[in-house]
This record gives sequence, C-alpha cells and structure tokens, in this order.
Amino acid sequence: MRTSSKQEPSPSTLRRMTVVYLLMVLVGVACLAKILYLSIVERAVASGTSDKCVDTTVPGWEDKVTDDTYCFVRENMLRPVRGEIYDDHGRVLVANFTVFEVAFDGKGFAREYADTLQKNPKAFDEIFRKLSDDFYYQFKDRFPRYSADYYYDFFTKNIQKKKYATLFPVKEWDEKMWVMGVDTAFIKNRPYLYRTVVNSEGDSIRRRIVNTHFNYVPASVRINPYGEMAKRTLGVEMPDRQFGLEHAMNDILAGVDGSKKYLELNHAKVPLRERMDPEDGHNIHTTIKLEIQHAVHNELSRKLSELNAEWGCAIVMETKTGEIKAISNLRRAAADASYYTESMEYALDAKVEPGSTFKLASLLAYLEKNDDDTSKVYPIYNHTFEFPTKSGQIKRYYKCDHKYNPIDVPPIEVFKRSSNVGIAEMIFTTYGRRGFPKYLEQLKKFGLLDTIHSQLGDIMPARIKDGTNDFNTYYATCFGAGFNIPIIRTLVYYNAVANGGKMMAPLFVRYVTDTYDTIQRFEPQVLIEKIASDTTIMKARKYLEQVVWGEHGTAYRFRDENCMFAGKTGTRDIWDESIGNYRKDINAVSFCGYFPMDKPQYTVIVYIYGVPQHSTVAADAFARIARSIMNSSNYSATRRVEDYPFTPLARTAPIRKKYFNTLLKGLGYDTVSYETAAPYLRVDAADTNKHVTVTALQANTYQKMPDVRGMMAADAVTELIRAGYNPRIIGKGRVKTQVYDDKTHTVKLYLDP
Repeated sequence: MRTSSKQEPSPSTLRRMTVVYLLMVLVGVACLAKILYLSIVERAVASGTSDKCVDTTVPGWEDKVTDDTYCFVRENMLRPVRGEIYDDHGRVLVANFTVFEVAFDGKGFAREYADTLQKNPKAFDEIFRKLSDDFYYQFKDRFPRYSADYYYDFFTKNIQKKKYATLFPVKEWDEKMWVMGVDTAFIKNRPYLYRTVVNSEGDSIRRRIVNTHFNYVPASVRINPYGEMAKRTLGVEMPDRQFGLEHAMNDILAGVDGSKKYLELNHAKVPLRERMDPEDGHNIHTTIKLEIQHAVHNELSRKLSELNAEWGCAIVMETKTGEIKAISNLRRAAADASYYTESMEYALDAKVEPGSTFKLASLLAYLEKNDDDTSKVYPIYNHTFEFPTKSGQIKRYYKCDHKYNPIDVPPIEVFKRSSNVGIAEMIFTTYGRRGFPKYLEQLKKFGLLDTIHSQLGDIMPARIKDGTNDFNTYYATCFGAGFNIPIIRTLVYYNAVANGGKMMAPLFVRYVTDTYDTIQRFEPQVLIEKIASDTTIMKARKYLEQVVWGEHGTAYRFRDENCMFAGKTGTRDIWDESIGNYRKDINAVSFCGYFPMDKPQYTVIVYIYGVPQHSTVAADAFARIARSIMNSSNYSATRRVEDYPFTPLARTAPIRKKYFNTLLKGLGYDTVSYETAAPYLRVDAADTNKHVTVTALQANTYQKMPDVRGMMAADAVTELIRAGYNPRIIGKGRVKTQVYDDKTHTVKLYLDP
C-alpha cells in the first residue's frame, strides 16, 4: 500500500513566483498612481479646462497656441434636419433627399494589393475595364463628358499615385448630376468585384475586392418632386445662391445646429461630455394649390413655346384672401424655344412697363372724380393736346394711336378699345392739364405708390417720375408707359377691384408646423379696406367686363359662356438701352383679370415678354388658364342650377309617379298635381316659363307581360321582375323593343339612347 506525500516547491520556483508577484504589485501600484495622477493632477487636462488646453471654439484661440501646446478642444457640428415645404393640401413641394459623393481610395487599394501589383501591374486590368464600361453606361446621361477610358484612367492612375480621389462630387444645385442609392447599389453589386475563396474549414466564401475601396459619403440635398413648377418661388438656400421661400423663411426651415466637443490630445481624440443636440427645422405650408400650379405652368409653358417668347410670368391669387395659388416664372432655356425653366423671380423683381393694364388705375382715378360717366365723350385714334408751359404759352402735341379719322366716344368705349389718346384726355380733363401731382395723389390712395411687405420680401411700388412740367411723362403715365412696376403689383390692385375694393396683401405661406402640431399661422392681411367708393368699383367692373364681352373689346374674341371672365389687355414696346429707344419689332404683352365674372374667385395676370404679337396672345393664355383651373377644380359642378342657362325639357320616358315631382323640382320646373291611378307619368311638352304638360300612362300588358316599351331601363327591369320575368338588357337608354323567350322565361330588352 502506497502513501502519498505533498511535494514542496523548489527554492528557485519560490523565488521566481515572488519576483512575479512583486512585479504585479508594482504594476498595480503604478497604475493606481497613474489613475490618481490623471484624476487629480491631470483632471483639468482630461476635461479640456486646463491652461495647457486651447479651446478652438473660442474666438482668438490662435493667439494662445505655443510650441508646447499639445491639447486642443475641438467641436463637431451636428446638423439638424431641414424643414420641408408643402402645398395647401399637405403635398410635398420641397423635400430632403440623400445623395452620395463617390470617391475611390487608390492609396488603400495599392497598400492592400501591393504584392500582387508588384508581381503583375496588370493584375486588375480586366476588372477595371469592365468597371469603366459599366460606369459609362450607368452615368453617361449625368456625366456625358466622361468616357469609359476616362474612368479607366481615373482608377489606374490613382492606384499608381496611391491617391484618394473623388469621382462624383455632390453639387446641390445641379440635380442632374446627383448619385443616388440605386447607383451605389449598382456599383456594389457588380459580380466581377467579388472573388471566391476557401477558408480553413473548406467553405467557399465570396470576398469583395475593388468594391471595398469605394467610399460613399452621404449628403442631404433639397429636391423638388414636381420639377420646374414654382421652383423659383420655392427657392434655394445655398452659400452662393439664395432666393425664394427657402431663403426668406430660412430661420424657420433651418433649425438650430447642435455640437459635440472632443479633446485632441497627442493626436488622440477623446469625447467630452459637453453636447448640444440639434433642433430640427419646422415645415412651412404654402398657399400654392398643386392642381392650379400644374395648369398655370403647363399653359404658360405651351404659350411661350408657341410664341418663342423670351420669358413669361403668370400668377393666380385667391380673390377673398390674397393667397397665391400658383406662380410661374419661365425663361427660354433652348434656342428653339422647346424648353423653358424657372430662372428668375419675374413676378416680384422684373422691371417692366405695365402697358395698358395700367389703364384700370387711370379709370379708377377718373371715376372717383366723375359721378356721370355716360354723357361725356372723348377722342380716340388721334388727337392734338394743348399743354400750357410755365411762361403761360400753349404748346400743342399731336398723338396718334391709329391713322383713322378721330371720333368722340363715351369713356366705356375708350376703355374697351384701349385708346391711349382717349384715356389721357379723360385724365387731363378731370385733373387739369397741369394736374399731374393731383393724379399721382389719387394713385397713391390706390396703394400703387406704397411698398408691400410680403413673406418673400418687399415688393416695390410703381416708379413713376415726377413730371409736373413734362407733358410726355404725364401723358405716358396715363396708359402705363415710361415707368416700371412689379408684375404682382398690377395683380394686387386688380384683385382689389374684384374683391369689392378691399386690397389684400399677397400671401405665400399659411402656417408653420413641427412634428406634432401647428406652431404659427399667417392670416390674410388687408392693405387697404376700400381703395375706392362702391360706385366706382361697380362701374370699373362693368368696364372690365366690356373688354371681353362688349363689341370692339380688345379681348372680345376670347369670350366663353362656360368660363365667363373680365379683365384688361396690355401691350407695351420694349425699351432697349443699347439704342436708347423703344423697339418696334417686339412687345411685352399682358392680360389681368378675374373669374367667374359675377362672383370672382381667382384673379390672374399673364405677362409675356419679347414677342412680335400684341396683347391678344396674353388674353388667350389667360382664357386657357382660367378654363384649366375651372376644370381641375371641378368648379362647374359646384354651381347652382339657377346659374346655368335654362333649357326646356323635351319629351321624356315614363317616370314612376312617386318620383315624378321630385325630379321636376330638381330640374327647376313647377311641380304638378294629378288625379290618376296610373303608375307612370310622362312629360310631353315644357316651356321656358317652367310649365309642363303631363300624360298618365298605364303599365300595359304585352303577351301576358308588362309592356315596358318607352320606359327607362331601371323602371322596365323593376316591372318585369315584379311580374316574375327574367329581364336581359341589351344596349343603353330606354326600351325600344322587348322580345320574350318562352323556353327560358327571359325578356330581352333592346335599348335605344
């Protein structure tokens, strides 16, 4: 039997273990000492508050840097999500969109495959050839200047130079060059960028080769889902380009930047606790209505292309509120006028002469001083004006619109024929030959000489020169020549006339929202409660109606019973600075008006620049826009029966007695009383006084079944089913013939519309 004994460690082993133990104790003590040192002595350095640290977020930090400085406090900006822009029904007009900067890391590739490239510099040549061809076909529409050879040279040369290079940078302002998620997926999924390797366990694994050295840096850009529609008004906010709502309401949309500080210590980055989370921007909800904007954009673009115009502008304002429901500013982008883009804010910024649309302002000034405008007459076609000079002499000026024999006509004829001579004589007679200051004072009461503060910035007043002693300035101002006025200003005072005299400021944004709720609302703003007396406004609207509906009216050919509108045409020669005179070969033409004529809902202006035609082309564009808006808004479906022209009924099919009076009343006819047991009644005649002649009808039998000939299909089917028959309808309308099939017990009803 054996006995076990415990073996004692040798003295050498004990010595070694003691040394290891002491070393561990020393290391622990050193670590503890270092921890205590860092937490006590170097605590300020670790938190970035030490005198040895330079805070780069403080202005003037460069002056504090010395040769011994090794500690810096730096800051990473945390960007908020920018707010989006919506139309009046919550549909996105401007949204955030992620695109990618694509870069190739030639340095990393050369380092990873250094051995392979050293042995065979052409080892990856076939892969890069395929990749270059695929890049060309994928991106040739966005980067047409880049050939397949360009891509091949880009990859191979950056590997040779061991360089990190950007292939596709992000250009926020040029969406045609954006690289999107579908493009990065295309690059990542190229099959030749992978190779199959076998691991130590014998499993086949697909390993990426070149693809690991493409970098996709995301960037947030702004996208307009509806392309060019209202793009200029929606705007851009970039360091080098700022305009539109994006710029005007940037404080609301941008949000507040956040920040996160870190410590850069001996080339190491240590996060600090100081952090400020960003506040995302708010969303703005505009007054634009997408259906109306679509109609305006398409009709204006079509008209500009047809005329080969230089540019054009169209604005739709809601009459009661001043809300801008659509705005288009289109400029010719192709020499053949096949394409127009939104490039300038013509509506607010264009310096143009209004032309004859300004005659409404002169008419208002005239009517405010003349209670009786029906018995007076004024010359048209041509006239010699007498104008007193300062010395008291009389100077004569001959002015000619047409070389016809001059005739005298009432003011309404002057206006609807758009006579420059006539409107000037109306003003001269009312305010005096030297009454220009009084005339301007009256225009000021209409708000034409005041600045309008809008959500898109200030809208300048009419720039009318002081021509107290100058006949030509006084004369030209009467019909909108010799001075500039923003296009939208003309729309604003036309809208005031349509709105019973109340002048509304143009409104572009209704309200602002955050993620959860509405945080700010913008109410319609009244600029002037009443620009003129009710009598003047009423008469002015009659004058505007005559331009379209009166014989000899300049827009008479565009009248439409289904889309009744009123307004005024305008044609103006274009001033050419290079020759110091007006050009006679091209014009700026316009039409401003409102519809429906009896109860205005929208006021619209169309302005077309650089065409040889006259104002009728603008009136045509206006009429098309008005019809498109009414169709897109189903406006005609909301009109009451009494709003439509009354058309007497023709002879009707038999109608069930219990529904007869209900149908008559709905169609606007007088109801009838009748004493008959017959189940059907039929209208045989009707007149314009809404009286009807009625005949009672029995549901007669035909081959032992109801005779349903002449009935509407629904009534005929009801009678046959009630009698136990199986009806079958052929055609549409009312029953012309009925045929009975005894075998199937089916009645075929042949209908005739």
